[in-house]
Amino acid sequence: MSTAPTSPTALAGNSELSKIQKQALWFLCSGFFFRLGLALVTFEQVRPLGLMLSDYCFGLALIFLPKARLFKLRGSGILLAASLVLLGALMSLHSAASFTDAFGALTKPIVLFGLIGPLALCHSKPIYKNMEFIFGGIFVNCLITLIQAWVYPGIVDLLSINPPQPDVGFSGRFQGMTEFPVTLGLSAALAVLIGIGLFYRARTSYARFGLVAVMLICSIAALLSGSRTFLASLIPAVLVFVLSQKQRRRGVILAVAGLTVLWGAIIYLAPGVVTQYSDRLGSVGLVDYGRLATAAQAAMEISEKPILGWGVDHFDEGGVLTIPETGEIASAHNTFLRYWYAAGLLGAIGFLTLFVAPARRMVQILKEKPFDKCAGAVRLVLACYVFFFIVSNLGPYFYNRYLYVPMFVFAGFAARVAIPVESRKTVRQLITRFPAGHGAVS
Repeated sequence: MSTAPTSPTALAGNSELSKIQKQALWFLCSGFFFRLGLALVTFEQVRPLGLMLSDYCFGLALIFLPKARLFKLRGSGILLAASLVLLGALMSLHSAASFTDAFGALTKPIVLFGLIGPLALCHSKPIYKNMEFIFGGIFVNCLITLIQAWVYPGIVDLLSINPPQPDVGFSGRFQGMTEFPVTLGLSAALAVLIGIGLFYRARTSYARFGLVAVMLICSIAALLSGSRTFLASLIPAVLVFVLSQKQRRRGVILAVAGLTVLWGAIIYLAPGVVTQYSDRLGSVGLVDYGRLATAAQAAMEISEKPILGWGVDHFDEGGVLTIPETGEIASAHNTFLRYWYAAGLLGAIGFLTLFVAPARRMVQILKEKPFDKCAGAVRLVLACYVFFFIVSNLGPYFYNRYLYVPMFVFAGFAARVAIPVESRKTVRQLITRFPAGHGAVS
């Protein structure tokens, strides 16, 4: 019994379907490796062959990523900002002392803004899943810090591979698997901020209890780091998140109550850690006048080459001063000034665009009153953007993955966010005109 031959149209359709399925599979693999990289962005002390573990994951994610996805990225502002930064870096080569060193330094912004940035935008849509991976990775890092402080002091040295900085836990300030104690502090602050947002979303008491436990561990680790950035960046970001809620008064009351309970639990469980942190704040103060002096010095140096900058290979040199009180050699702890110093005016504008364009988009979304499911996520990513902006003004963060990659993800999510009120009315009208089972719009 013979079978009818398959028509060329059917074969073409099957081939196209198979191609789509393969691309979907590759995209899932790419997403897995990307989110694994997100979880590992704070593990800076683990560098097989000199590269961070997260970079290996991002590289695999790029290999599996269907390249057609890269042509659908728009509206986030990140690609515009990246283009300005890279153009400024290229133009700054004119001022570079050595072209060999400059081209070597140029690979860093190319990798971050030209490769990892678009990759993060492609995988930005499942925003809560991305947040959970960031949250979980920081939690593991903070847990390692607690183990180092209270159980096994050698755990960081045991887990480190080609660390760029020695462990300084012996000095009383812990860094976990991050490069510096301040990095652990700001990472823990980001985890607490994300934890608060996830707490608002949690539906079961078990989930909320787990989130509180994780935030407690991250907060203790932040205090063990001795970093002032923890409170300086976390408190304003939490205020933005709370005040952006529909029921502001209820949100403020819940936030104050929650933070009070969290702080009380820390005092009860780790009173020595709180005392040590308070003593450090009392000894160094809340305002670092040395940083103000280095920022002023950087501004003076920028005025000498305001357009082209001093060269992309001079990021480490902006505003270098010797602090008279301590004899310490310090540089400007302000990322915007350092971008202007090294990559010129275009680099500085591009760096500001990283914050301004996505934040403006988020504010517009909230004004348009999107779906409630999206609104909560937008409020949280807006608070995270305030957090990132504050952090960037408290330290020099040039290409740090734990700062920029989450920014790219959150900006990409804002660009994809759902239908506002007016569009929703249009959809309802179409549903009314073409109900289910009565055909589709031709």
